Amino acid sequence: MAPEDALFSIAEISIGLAGFSGMVAAFVQHEGQRWRPEQKIRIVLLIALSFGMIVAALLPATLSGLSTSPAVVWGVPMIAFSSLCIWLLFYWIRVSRRHGFKLLFPLFSIPIVSVAATLQVLAFLSGLGWVIPYSPTIFVFGFLAVLVFSANMFLALLYSVWE
Repeated sequence: MAPEDALFSIAEISIGLAGFSGMVAAFVQHEGQRWRPEQKIRIVLLIALSFGMIVAALLPATLSGLSTSPAVVWGVPMIAFSSLCIWLLFYWIRVSRRHGFKLLFPLFSIPIVSVAATLQVLAFLSGLGWVIPYSPTIFVFGFLAVLVFSANMFLALLYSVWE
């Protein structure tokens, strides 16, 4: 499978994840009930990651019409998406520590976050041309790790809603 095909598939899955997150947000809210802050931040993160994945997955195909340089076609989306993911991770950690949010499913979450963060740093460095320059494979694996992270966050959201 070509990297572009994998990215298109990931974009479709991200659309579904964003849609399900929106449905949870819309249908779970009962009259007079308020969302807890950790539920709100999970929904915002899920939607931001989903839209980020959609845009970044479509960028290489779009940029290939403008340039044939791997630095443009692969480097720009890798740097942009990795920067978004790393920033959102630091934001999540800062907000969680400030408000004392619990990490649901720590036995699964910690390894997933570790792998996803490592792949995003590698993708960022690859996008700069420093480590395995402009590697679509690292980009795709970084997307898959973020997709697994997002699915884990979605399950944590569902769990927090139903507890």
